[in-house]
Amino acid sequence: GLPLDLPSYLDDGSETAIIPVVSSLKSATVIFKRWFGRYRYVPDGFVVEGPKAGGHLGYRVEEIFSEESSLEKTVPEIRRFVDQVKRDTGKNIPVIAAGGIFDRDDVEKVFKLGASAVQVGTAFVATEECDADYRFKQAFVNACREDITIIKSPVGMPGRAIKNKFLDDVEQGKKKPFKCSFQCIKTCNYREAPYCIAEALMNACKGDLENGFAFTGSEGYRIEGITTVKKVIDRLFGENRR
Repeated sequence: GLPLDLPSYLDDGSETAIIPVVSSLKSATVIFKRWFGRYRYVPDGFVVEGPKAGGHLGYRVEEIFSEESSLEKTVPEIRRFVDQVKRDTGKNIPVIAAGGIFDRDDVEKVFKLGASAVQVGTAFVATEECDADYRFKQAFVNACREDITIIKSPVGMPGRAIKNKFLDDVEQGKKKPFKCSFQCIKTCNYREAPYCIAEALMNACKGDLENGFAFTGSEGYRIEGITTVKKVIDRLFGENRR
């Protein structure tokens, strides 16, 4: 759900910025009205996560490939909204675009749409500095476009992942409900869920892809090899960046 009461966790005088992740103008508006109305707090930014992002997605399955959900539509809408908030409150709210951003063309595109910054995840996985297991990184290097798929997560949300035998077994009903010691989220019916997603993701990160899988953004298949953070930054912003 939406973090409607997040400002209540801040101590008096706290300098911590709180920047909610949203997928639509509606969610940004609801958060702002609640935070400002109840706590007199204006969000310090909005991460606008589009449907090309990796991991759990804040959309229904049928919305994921709809133009109505795209960053091309959502970023300008939220830009106009935060500009109005600035006129009303005097506070600037950065719009941070996320999801499917892989190179400089992607960055320049969302900046032209009104974004102030970008959030990038998948592009940094296959770097020397990433502390995930080498086999996890290789899952991205070896992936092709057809390997990237939308799954139904045990927590009740769609997610984007790299297909592998583990997910094939889930789809074929070979995974059975398990005993859960955590019961960490209400939307996960652990009595019927075929696997624990927290364990599956941790296993994959440690290199055990027989008992897990990797979440990825839509452009994960474009990763061609293990690189460095510097080279990823150069690809995103250009070697002549300041």
